[in-house]
Amino acid sequence: MRERTDDPSGNGNGTIHDPLLTTPVARLMALAMGTNVRVFEIPAARSVGLAGLVGLGTDKNGEPRCMIGLTDDLDDDLRADVLAYGLAVLVGTPELLDESPDGVLGISRERLPQADNGPGNLAWHMVQTCGRESPSTTFRLMILQPDE
Repeated sequence: MRERTDDPSGNGNGTIHDPLLTTPVARLMALAMGTNVRVFEIPAARSVGLAGLVGLGTDKNGEPRCMIGLTDDLDDDLRADVLAYGLAVLVGTPELLDESPDGVLGISRERLPQADNGPGNLAWHMVQTCGRESPSTTFRLMILQPDE
C-alpha cells in the first residue's frame, strides 16, 4: 500500500507536517512544488517597491505554468507571507491576472490591513496552517509598466 503525500483527513501524515520542513517558508515551498508552481528569486535591485511577482508563464515546452517570483532580500517572515499570497492569487482568484496585459502582476512590499476575504484571507489561513502567526498576508497587486 502506497502512503499518500497529501493529508485531506488532517491526520498529520501529509507533506505539510513533514518533520524535515521546519519553517513556514519550507512548508509553503513544498506546497508550491506539489502544485507545480515555479518559485524563483528576482534581484531586489531590479524590483524596487516589489516583494514579488505572480503570474502565468510557459515552461520549456511552451506549456502554461504558474509562477511566483520573490525578491532576494526578503526575510523569512515576509517571504512566507508573500509566497502564500501569490499562491492564493493563483488558486483562489486567477482572474486577477487578466488585469495585466502579460498575465503577470507585481506584489507590493507594503502590507495592507488583513483582508476578511479574497487572496489575503486565503493566504492568512495557509501561513497559519504552516505554523506562522502573521500580522497580515494581504498585499497590493500592481500592473507592471514596461521599461521605457
